[in-house]
Amino acid sequence: MLQVLTDPNRFFEKKIRDRIDLKPPYAIIGILSLLILANAFVLTEKLMGNLLEDIPNIAQLIVITFGLISIMGSGIAGWLITSGLFYALSSLFLGKGYFTRVLEFVAYGFLPLILSFAISLVLMTGMCHFTNFATNDPLAIEQTMLKSTYMIASNFVSIIMTLWSANIWVFAMIHSRDLTTRNALITVGIPLGFYLAYMLYTVYLALG
Repeated sequence: MLQVLTDPNRFFEKKIRDRIDLKPPYAIIGILSLLILANAFVLTEKLMGNLLEDIPNIAQLIVITFGLISIMGSGIAGWLITSGLFYALSSLFLGKGYFTRVLEFVAYGFLPLILSFAISLVLMTGMCHFTNFATNDPLAIEQTMLKSTYMIASNFVSIIMTLWSANIWVFAMIHSRDLTTRNALITVGIPLGFYLAYMLYTVYLALG
């Protein structure tokens, strides 16, 4: 599986000959979802006490629980949405192949994001320990977080890892939808271009 990180073309070239197997993708997305949850829990534990201090404890528990469940589901949602976008865009280039094959191959592109969220977990833990959030003003907390060195570093890591994922996804689409390299680059580049532009804008605001 790790070959996909260093030589995605050869990995998918071999994988396309096998039957569709969604067990490894489920494992990848499951691990990613747990890391997303861990990141959210670290931030929630630190920040929700300030934001929800005037709300009864049982209501706090309900809000936090549903929030964490929703966040954990974002990993699965991200996988499905990314696969759906790539499948739809590749259809414009007359791509051939099943959506389940796209789901399978796209999941491998989330491997760098596992590393991204693991690094982010360390950075978010550091931010929560060494940053003063002594306020219950949501806007003040948001500004403090955005301008934190830890958050800026986390965003840079996310950008780098997303570019790594993009490289994997290009070859995933070449083989799962029988696209040319040019068409695969366009298929992957359009949605990721918007995401990366947003991330760079976030970093720009933090540094400004």
